[in-house]
Amino acid sequence: MAKNKLYFIGYGHMAEAIYQRLDKSLFENICLIEKDDDRRISIDKKKHGKTQLLKSLHGIKFCNSDIVILAVKPNQIKLICNEINLLMLEKKDLPVVISIAAGVTTTSIKDYIIQENLSHLQNFLNIYRAMPNLCASNGDSITGLFGSSISDTTNTKNTVSEIFSSVGEILWVKKEADLNIVTAISGSGPAYIFYIMEVMINSAQELGLSEKDAKKLVTMTLIGSGKMGLSIQNLKEQISKVSSKGGTTEAALKVFEKENLGLIFNQAIEAAHARSKEISQSNE
Repeated sequence: MAKNKLYFIGYGHMAEAIYQRLDKSLFENICLIEKDDDRRISIDKKKHGKTQLLKSLHGIKFCNSDIVILAVKPNQIKLICNEINLLMLEKKDLPVVISIAAGVTTTSIKDYIIQENLSHLQNFLNIYRAMPNLCASNGDSITGLFGSSISDTTNTKNTVSEIFSSVGEILWVKKEADLNIVTAISGSGPAYIFYIMEVMINSAQELGLSEKDAKKLVTMTLIGSGKMGLSIQNLKEQISKVSSKGGTTEAALKVFEKENLGLIFNQAIEAAHARSKEISQSNE
């Protein structure tokens, strides 16, 4: 079976993380499209094999089920989709579209691409959304995925899974609205963890440790706890095991409870979730 081509439209840090870790043998060719001149110079030094580097979509002809990853900012999606529209004159020219732009729904993307001149293709365009996070750069992302193949003769859903498995774990959600939850938990999540890390490191330094030792102590504690967390069925029970009566952990947890840290964290995540919904609605 012939291999299809993969197009990255926009090549920021997330697109680069995916490209660098991707199994490039899955595709006949890979094309990186980046309009910024300085960025293209940097990209040219890192690209591999048959990868092409272009400034625009000009002259591109899509083949059936080629993969297009929209990796531009949300406010640039409509413009790029209009350009894709001009390249799709016949059903055989339909690519599979994957967007990693936060907050732009599959319905909006389809409406931007399938305009009046392509209304006959309304039921043939496969669109997916992906929400990876910052940890993609070292292969430890968790990527929320949504979308379904209207016609899965080319097994496109498996291909989408393979692309994002290259940067970590994947999680398919049943409803597109669930991507707002993914955004609030894992999309924004690294910033929450880094915030906690900074507080713990600063506390360790105030108590007398060097910055180097404090950072190592905190970082390894979080890594180890995260790994253990994967196999722990009851976190509350595990917390109790660590919290000896009258001990140090209990003393710290009492402060968390007194200051209602759980409520504060919950409110923060709800705020992120609400903002993600607002962004999605504003792009419809």
